[in-house]
Amino acid sequence: MPSAYKDNSLAPWEHEVIARRRRQGESMQILLQHLRTLRLAAWLGWQIESNWTDPWLFTVYMLIKPFTGSLLLVCMYWAARTATGGAVSTSFLPFLYVSNACYMLVGAVMFGMSWAVISDREHYGMLKYVYISPVQLRSYLVGRGAARVVEALLGALLTLGLGLLLYPIFPELSSALGWQRNWWEWAGWLVLFFCLGVAMLIALGLILAGAVLNMGQYGMFLSEGVGGVLYLLSGVVFPIDVLPALLRYASLAMPTTYWLEAMRRVLLGQSTLPSVLSRWLLPELAGALLISTLALGVVAHFFFRWSERRAWRLGRFDEQMGW
Repeated sequence: MPSAYKDNSLAPWEHEVIARRRRQGESMQILLQHLRTLRLAAWLGWQIESNWTDPWLFTVYMLIKPFTGSLLLVCMYWAARTATGGAVSTSFLPFLYVSNACYMLVGAVMFGMSWAVISDREHYGMLKYVYISPVQLRSYLVGRGAARVVEALLGALLTLGLGLLLYPIFPELSSALGWQRNWWEWAGWLVLFFCLGVAMLIALGLILAGAVLNMGQYGMFLSEGVGGVLYLLSGVVFPIDVLPALLRYASLAMPTTYWLEAMRRVLLGQSTLPSVLSRWLLPELAGALLISTLALGVVAHFFFRWSERRAWRLGRFDEQMGW
């Protein structure tokens, strides 16, 4: 530090304290900037998602769409049970109903973050301006995905709530969701698994967004394709034990598999369906989910940074395909 700007009356350790506090202040400013970007990006994403119609019609759409999607699986269960003369276990209905409700978050985050890249680049032509602005592109995309998280979370809560209330129609589901247990004893596990799941989905969304940044065509189909693969391999509709051995190992390598099993375990209790993960305890599921989420987060960090630099170098930020 130049002597003209240094107070010689202070001891060396006092200069170190001042420098440390200055660095802490700069770190706090950076954190506040990221949080502000997340908040404004989430607000922007919500405005884009909800401005296509009147507020009341959007509310009806947001509430009815997830429930009717879950009813499709319920009808498939009833058809299978009727065709087999009741041979299908009644545990399948709570299994697939709760899994589908939780999986709404997976599709929403993946599609929301990757679609933000496509819409801002192709439809609005603003992605390059977002990149050269003082905000972090990563925080901006996470904020855009947060708007989809809110929408999917409301849909999932409504789906589970209606499944619990409609006892005459869904007796198996209502009894499974309303089983006698102290919910406050498991509230901590539910919050823990939800937070770990959101972190895992954000990491997965960043990987897809980074890939879409460098895709000139068909980028909009990437998240849908990945979502279909995860829907099959993560044990959403059936336990992973019914998969072939190779696909079963691939399923056990996916963090979404552990997250869905953990959410089902907290909401439904121990399942009677045979599964590799049914013998795992909640702490074991939490550990597997934490380790896989951390590994996925590291991959997402380096992959998105590489994709971001490559896309800027190749001019992908302002490349429009005209569709």
